[in-house]
Amino acid sequence: MRTYALDTLAVTLAGTLAPSSAPMTRVLLSAHGTPEATILAVGKVTSAWDAALANGTFAHALELDDDHRVGVLHPGAVVVPAALAAAEASNASGRRFLHALLIGYEVACRLGEVFRGSQFGHGVHPTALCGVFGAAAAAAVAMALDEDATVRSLGIAGTQASGLTEWRADGSWIKRLHPGRAAQSGVLAARLAREGFTGPASVFEGPGGFFNAFSFGETIDVGSMTRRLGEDYRALATAIKPYPCCRFEHGAIDLAIEASNSEIALDDVTAVRVRLYRTDVLSYHQQPKNVVDAQFNVPYAVAVALLRGGVSLADFTEEAIRDEEVLALCRLVEVVEDPDYTARYPEDYCVELCLRLEDGSEHRFFSECPSGDPEAAQYRSNGTLLHEEVERKAFSVLGDCGFGDHAEPLAACVADLDDAPDLHSLCAIVGAPAQATCQSRRQSTWETGT
Repeated sequence: MRTYALDTLAVTLAGTLAPSSAPMTRVLLSAHGTPEATILAVGKVTSAWDAALANGTFAHALELDDDHRVGVLHPGAVVVPAALAAAEASNASGRRFLHALLIGYEVACRLGEVFRGSQFGHGVHPTALCGVFGAAAAAAVAMALDEDATVRSLGIAGTQASGLTEWRADGSWIKRLHPGRAAQSGVLAARLAREGFTGPASVFEGPGGFFNAFSFGETIDVGSMTRRLGEDYRALATAIKPYPCCRFEHGAIDLAIEASNSEIALDDVTAVRVRLYRTDVLSYHQQPKNVVDAQFNVPYAVAVALLRGGVSLADFTEEAIRDEEVLALCRLVEVVEDPDYTARYPEDYCVELCLRLEDGSEHRFFSECPSGDPEAAQYRSNGTLLHEEVERKAFSVLGDCGFGDHAEPLAACVADLDDAPDLHSLCAIVGAPAQATCQSRRQSTWETGT
C-alpha cells in the first residue's frame, strides 16, 4: 500500500494548486474546527472530517489519482485522505495507517466491482457512492474501532452516498468534490459510530439499502463483495495514472506515443482511427468543450500524444485546448466502439490505433492493457517496476508544481511507514506549503486551466 500512499499524497499536494482548491481552502479556514488534522500544503488547522474533505477534493483535482478498472472508481482520492485524517487525529502508527488503507481500498474496490461502472449510466458517480464505504472502513481501522462500531460506521456512511455526473456540461468542479465529500462522510461516520450513533447492519443488502437503491433495476454481481475475501486482494488491482486524464483513454495515449516515436511523419497522416471498448464515460467529438471535457475526450488526448510524444498537465488548460495545431489533428481522429473489445472488457482493455498515410498505407498499433495497470505484462515480470514508476511520477509532479523540496523526504517517510510510531513526520512534510517562488502558479497556468 506504500505505492498507493506515495502516489496519492504526491498527486494531492500537486492538486492543492488547482483553481478548484483555493475556494475549498478558504471555506474551511474561515470556519475551521479543532486543529487535529492536516490540510495538505496548509498544515494542522482543522477537524479530521474537514481535513478529509479538503484533501479528497485536492486529490482528484488533476485527474492524476489512481483508478480501479473493474470497479470503475478512484479509491485513493477517497481512502487516503480519510485514513490520513483519522489516523493523525487518533495518533495512530504508520502500520495502522497502512492497514487502514488496505481495508479501505478493499471495501471500495470490491463494492465497485459489484456494479462495474453501471451507476454512470444513471447519472451517479461510483467514486462517490462506493468510496464513502471505503472511507468509513479506513477511518474505523485507523481509529481502532471494534467490530460493532465498524459495522455501524458502514451503515452511517451508506446513507450519505451521493454524487451526480453532470460535471462535463459546463466544465464545473463537482467531480473533484465527490471524493472529498465521501472522505469527509466516512470520517464523520466512524466518529459517530464511536460515540454510539447507530447505523443499519443491512446497509448493503436490505430492501432500503445500497444495492437496491443504486442498481436501478440492473443485474449486479453482489458476490464480488465477498468472493475469495482475504485471498484475492482486489485493492492491489488498482492502477496508477501516468497521464492527467480519464483512465479509459490511457491505452490510446500509449499507442499514440508509440506512433509518435516511430518513423511515421505526421504530415503524411490523412486519417486516424481509434477502436476501443464502450465505456459511456469518454467523449469522441473532435473539439473539447472545456478543460474538464478535454480530460475525457479521446480525439484530443490522441492528437496531443501524437503531436508531442506525451500528455501532461500543461495540455489541460484553456489555452492548450484551443491550440489550432492540436485541433487540426483532432479533426482527423475517428473513434469506433468495437463490440468485440466491449465484450472482452473489463478483463482486457483492448485498443487499436490505425494511422492512414497519403500513399494509402496503414500503420496499426494494438494494446490489451495500458501502462500503470498492475496486470500489464511489464509489471507481472518486474515486481518493483510499478513502485519505481510511482516514485518517478511523484518527483516529476511535485517538481513541476513547486513542491520539489517535498519529494525526497515524502518518499523516504512513506517507505518507513511500517516502523513509524505515528504520522507526525509525514503530516509535517505534506502540510508544508509549496516553495514561495512557485505560489504564483495559482494565478498563472493552472488558474485558467486545470
